[in-house]
Amino acid sequence: MTALAMQIPSDRRAGNDRLDLLLGLWRCVLQTEDVALDSNFFDLGGDSLLAVTLLMEIERTTGRHLPITAIYDAQTVAEQALLLADDPPPAFSPLVLLKPGDGTSALFIFHGIGGTVLEFAKLGKLIDISGEVYAVQAQGVDGTLPPLDSLEDMAELYCRVIRQKQPAGPYCLCGYSFGGLTAIEVARRLRDAGEEIALLFLIDAYAHPVTWPRKSLLKVRLRRLTKVISSQMSQPFRIATVLTAAKTIIGKMQRDKTGNPVDAGARKRRWLLNKNPDLPLPLLETRSAAEMGLYRYKPRHYPGNAVFLKARYPDPDFPDDPRHVWRKLFKHLKVRVSPGSHLTIINEHAADVASHINACLREAGCAAAQAPATVREAPALVSTRLV
Repeated sequence: MTALAMQIPSDRRAGNDRLDLLLGLWRCVLQTEDVALDSNFFDLGGDSLLAVTLLMEIERTTGRHLPITAIYDAQTVAEQALLLADDPPPAFSPLVLLKPGDGTSALFIFHGIGGTVLEFAKLGKLIDISGEVYAVQAQGVDGTLPPLDSLEDMAELYCRVIRQKQPAGPYCLCGYSFGGLTAIEVARRLRDAGEEIALLFLIDAYAHPVTWPRKSLLKVRLRRLTKVISSQMSQPFRIATVLTAAKTIIGKMQRDKTGNPVDAGARKRRWLLNKNPDLPLPLLETRSAAEMGLYRYKPRHYPGNAVFLKARYPDPDFPDDPRHVWRKLFKHLKVRVSPGSHLTIINEHAADVASHINACLREAGCAAAQAPATVREAPALVSTRLV
């Protein structure tokens, strides 16, 4: 029996009442007694990691496996109880409805490197668009289908399901982090099919460093070296440590005989987020497949306009100015700035991100006539391991 399960009163553990069992698990995982049958998981502060924890505890307690995608289909205790009674669970779809609309042009928000889209729950409700708001999740996160390890294959799948939902443009596309690359590739394919792209919005999205201008690579690596040297200045100076760090960083800038970056440096993937080994295997496999696709992908020029929303406090492994990486890949690139860092911009600053997206939707003529529904403020969401 798990530690969380042991926190549930013994009379409930002994009973067969599914609702009481779920109420106990929700209260333990979310660390609050303020849970009712109709409480929404995300309104109570639920995030990616808490969703994984909850579903793992449900499986350990009931023996019933629910994929992480189940949290979209059943966001309350009552809905989750019904889902547990159903067999089989709903079929996987890359599209997750975040906010309903009137069937006109929708906004599609593409997943980050981890493949899940739980972190977009709050953001989606704040988007001011007449049509629906959908999150696009990666194939494989629920464990029923193999993950895709090619960004081109992802784009092909996403184009197909998007056009099934919205047969014709104008299309509004948004991507966070890794999802920015996917949004660009989907936009390119839709344009090639003769469709109009009303908005292409990138949220702190960076391509793999092998695609960066050499000047940007040099600046980032010199920044790392400076940080190492600065840290040594506050301690007894060890020249060997500094030299080792310099050798490592400079070695990453070397290229092999084919002109490509040294593969040993690429494999370290230092610029990506660390994996959480406690995550379910489907999530780890989906992330690994996306990383493989990322390293293989070569961004090409997009003959249209894009908006880049930059985190005010850039990741130390990203260039300070996104124009250095992206300006040659677009006809026109407009840069906006939002508070926070790469890991907090989506969650803690969702309202600010939504305000930028809404402004761009208005410029594109896609905004709703009425203001978006308000969302109860939730505790700061932390889903950094799944982004």
